Amino acid sequence: MHRFSRRKLLTSAASSVVLSGLSRASAQTPRPGINVMPIEFGTTKMVFCDWWFVEAGFGLAFTQAQQAANHYRPMFMPYGVRLRVAKPILTEKPVIVPDQPTDGITMGGYCTLLNDGKYRLWYESYLPLAHEDEDARICYAESDDGFTWKKPKLGIYEYQGSKDNNLVYNHGHGATIFVDPSAKPDERYKMIHLDAVPLQMVNGKQMNAFVFGAVSADGIHWKRLPEPLIKHTSDTQSVAQYDPVTRKYVAYLRGWDPQSRAGYGGRRMVMRTESAEFGNFPEPAMVLSLGPEDPPDADIYTNAYQQWPGAGRAYLMIPAIYHRGTDNVDLRLAVSHDGVRWHFPDREPFLQVGEPGSGYEGTVYAGSGTVPVGKSAWAFPVSRYHRSHNMGFQPTAEHPRQGGIWLAMLREDGFITLEAENRGECWTQPATFTGSRLLVNCWGLTGSRVAVEISTADGEPLPGFALDDCDGLSGEQLWAPMTWKGSSDVSALRGKLVRIRFALNRVRLHAFQFA
Repeated sequence: MHRFSRRKLLTSAASSVVLSGLSRASAQTPRPGINVMPIEFGTTKMVFCDWWFVEAGFGLAFTQAQQAANHYRPMFMPYGVRLRVAKPILTEKPVIVPDQPTDGITMGGYCTLLNDGKYRLWYESYLPLAHEDEDARICYAESDDGFTWKKPKLGIYEYQGSKDNNLVYNHGHGATIFVDPSAKPDERYKMIHLDAVPLQMVNGKQMNAFVFGAVSADGIHWKRLPEPLIKHTSDTQSVAQYDPVTRKYVAYLRGWDPQSRAGYGGRRMVMRTESAEFGNFPEPAMVLSLGPEDPPDADIYTNAYQQWPGAGRAYLMIPAIYHRGTDNVDLRLAVSHDGVRWHFPDREPFLQVGEPGSGYEGTVYAGSGTVPVGKSAWAFPVSRYHRSHNMGFQPTAEHPRQGGIWLAMLREDGFITLEAENRGECWTQPATFTGSRLLVNCWGLTGSRVAVEISTADGEPLPGFALDDCDGLSGEQLWAPMTWKGSSDVSALRGKLVRIRFALNRVRLHAFQFA
């Protein structure tokens, strides 16, 4: 068996190739002792949720031989760029309000927004006679444009002596709905929710509620699954999805740390579990919590997990942060490229509560789901209230129902972007792609520009694809092709190990994709 030292391996490599586990300089002819982990862009949309495919670079090469060969110049060093969280803008008024008897005393902040040919919204209703959260019911609405909604009379459940209502499910606290592309037709829609059970001991904890599931062919007529999906108490909006990358079901739930024998505990946090089937989920593990840089009186109330629309390896949360001292709830953005390792790119609120006197100064919650609305715009659902968290709902003759759902609007792929306020550059790790054109989604100020160079893994520009050959793009571009001397054809480079170099000026690069 051959033995190789790290220094010997690095010295024997090309002078400007980074062998960092994600490097692919040796992907075509792997060297002994190197665990090659190639990056494959393929034709997947790539977004900048973190730095994982951006080369970290070397200010000074690792060995003296490399330093001399490179004339002590930095190698692949990013400069002048940062990841910027873009704040969404709320619609001026709620797009849907509680105006039906089945809407109860409030439309709950736990809702799901989807577009599968038409806009569809499932929301939680707290009816006046409900005594526990688990008594909540699920209502349904639909829309042609995402802004004007109707609540159809479905004739499924009776309420106040009539079935002329939009109720689709009983006893579904914290429910989330998703479309399962892997399922048979009669189970294409799936739901996850909390419901009460007789008190019992599970894994050393006394629990009186478990996470259950339901399936449906149309998202309206549901069949509850008899066994709990997870024997865990998730006293919030639980979110599940089918992940096409891992081909598994993932669920994001509430946890507590420390946790008591009663199944609850100290500060709230987000837990995750996955399963190859929609059921038999193992005990969840913690994936996101607030840290020592956060206030001591805050914790995470909801998670609002979702896959970044259209991106294969990017995931989002818009968790509600509960501030116990003020009893307020605001929103923050969390991101991940694998769904397991999560971080907050910005500690500032993603969406704040309203100003005092606005009528929405108490709490704000994000539901699940981001959908396209109009040209180049996305939206996700938001619920706002004047009451703070522990105030409860106090219906009055003047305001018998409270709440409503707004749309939080942002540019397509605009959750977080790669920004150069002036000049900036960065390189990707060595990667391959399978498309024939490079498409770019960007937005820039006057004088902005995005230019791209495609090079070998060791940084040598490929003929015809150098920065000097690139025509560049400026201003706002939504999936515009990058060209080099008038041509957008990059098919000759398919499957080859390359680096992508981005040269930016006064611009935000939202995403790129080989197509």
